[in-house]
Amino acid sequence: MDWAVFAVQWLHILLAILWFGNSLSLATITIPALSRLPLISQQAIGAELGIQGIRVLDVVGPAVILLGILRGTVFGQIHDVATIFGTAYGLTWLVALVVAISTSLWGRFVIFPRTRALSSAPVKPDGTPAAELETALARAKRVIVLELLGFLIVFSCMILMRFGL
Repeated sequence: MDWAVFAVQWLHILLAILWFGNSLSLATITIPALSRLPLISQQAIGAELGIQGIRVLDVVGPAVILLGILRGTVFGQIHDVATIFGTAYGLTWLVALVVAISTSLWGRFVIFPRTRALSSAPVKPDGTPAAELETALARAKRVIVLELLGFLIVFSCMILMRFGL
């Protein structure tokens, strides 16, 4: 067994689970649970989740991408540009790489600022959301859906590559 391939593959998968799993968990568990709390609590908890999330994901996303590059090239089937553009596997790998990089940048430079705005958006004295908060929430939901779409594309590419496509 090639232990270097094993280690790169293992870390790539583990960190990808953390990255993609975080988004799925936030969308299906954390955000619905937080939405049942008073807005002030939602904002405080959401701000802390965002701070911790960005600390972790600023390392995990790029690490997954770098490990994917290593897994496809140094420890994989891609050894020249002709393989990338001349085979189904290479094209699938390239799509996965481009979408993963785009998804990482989208999270850092689009989602994070949008969700960060939620923690400082005003709440009416009666505890209901001000118009600015409702607008910020609608924007955040739209950009998060696009991130999930990016992850689904990358995940599909990973499955396709497993079968040599």
